[in-house]
Amino acid sequence: MPKAGLKFHVTTLVCEATGGPCKYTGRSMKDSHQHLNITQAQWDAMAADFRATLNTFKVPQKEQQELIAIVESTKPDIVQAPGARQR
Repeated sequence: MPKAGLKFHVTTLVCEATGGPCKYTGRSMKDSHQHLNITQAQWDAMAADFRATLNTFKVPQKEQQELIAIVESTKPDIVQAPGARQR
């Protein structure tokens, strides 16, 4: 997916998840990520980058915790369990 398309889908998903007026119409998290074989280590790296970005933009801690909880709720559909990788 081109960067612009990814940015659009992520923005729309976060907008909807945080109560905004947007409506996410993309594929499910599971369908979107299953072929990527994302590991726990990769998830942890993304989470660290996400927290650093929130800190860079001085997002208050309460809002950071809310956003991180939303992102964490998607983890079961994104991270592949060891041995469950698809080829």
